Amino acid sequence: MHDLPPDFEFRPYVQGPALYLGEEIVAHASPARDEPGAPWRVSLEPRKPPRFVFLRDEATSLRYMAGWAIKWEAHIRERCRNESRAFAHLATSGAEHPSRHPRGRSRRRSGL
Repeated sequence: MHDLPPDFEFRPYVQGPALYLGEEIVAHASPARDEPGAPWRVSLEPRKPPRFVFLRDEATSLRYMAGWAIKWEAHIRERCRNESRAFAHLATSGAEHPSRHPRGRSRRRSGL
């Protein structure tokens, strides 16, 4: 169907196709509105923030995602290779987590 780099493949996703790199979604497409003939929105998101492109139809969206994956393959792989840093401090802190907040709670307003 489309010549994709190794480890990239299209699979169905919610309302349209998604482009996967291994098990991670790097792009997906769906109709922009629930109307006949609505344009399609392609979301390109290797590790956020997403970039959106609006195209005519599903076939055009598939060609666009395939071309994007071919052109930016090395960049996509690099971005997806690195771990998400959103909650990294929780995984690497190594400290014991207290069972209660260290500041304590005011009993004056709690009714206790």
